[in-house]
Amino acid sequence: MLDKKEKYVVLYLVEMCPQKRPYLILAEKIAEVVSRKYLITTNELDDIMVMLQKENYIEFIVSESKVGNYYCITLKGKAITLKKDIKRQKQQFWLAVFRTFIFAVFSFTVGLLLKTIFSVP
Repeated sequence: MLDKKEKYVVLYLVEMCPQKRPYLILAEKIAEVVSRKYLITTNELDDIMVMLQKENYIEFIVSESKVGNYYCITLKGKAITLKKDIKRQKQQFWLAVFRTFIFAVFSFTVGLLLKTIFSVP
């Protein structure tokens, strides 16, 4: 399971990278965009990228230049479907909450009904 920073990085990469095609991006640019929401360094970004590769979200190669480190990133299927998976998880959560609420109301109503039927005057 991904933490918040890792999800944010993957979602940014999905927006930037074409589907299943290699994309070249500067590591500092990714860190800059992610730093708008979460405090992140390029060293921490390197660790996140390695973890994402181990979790089979991306493939990447690091290339050093005078400007900085470049990542050649190729998205995998898990990364491409991440938005749909997050949306589906939210829907399942709210469905479970709604179902629990409906069952609670039903149980309360049945309890009141049974109480009125079996109450001794």
